[in-house]
Amino acid sequence: MLDRIVDKCKEHGMEINAKKTKTMYIERDTKTLTITLGNVVLEQVSKYSYLGQMITEDVANLKEVQIRIEKTRQKFWKKKELLRRNACLNAMKIILA
Repeated sequence: MLDRIVDKCKEHGMEINAKKTKTMYIERDTKTLTITLGNVVLEQVSKYSYLGQMITEDVANLKEVQIRIEKTRQKFWKKKELLRRNACLNAMKIILA
């Protein structure tokens, strides 16, 4: 699956930074996974901050994260036509964020 994401990124002139990419196994029982990006094994973490909310392996706060993701999605869709226009400059996108 990660290979497909990497391919899509390349199609759009982007690449994933393996040094900044982390993995997390979210489940009641902790497992160690070995996920690679190219020849680099990605670091597995037990917690990280996403949209200002601390995410942990035990999914104790998953509902709060889902709420934040939905709010972000709604805000994006309200501005999607503006963000998709070819004439829209990157500077304007930053101002609107």
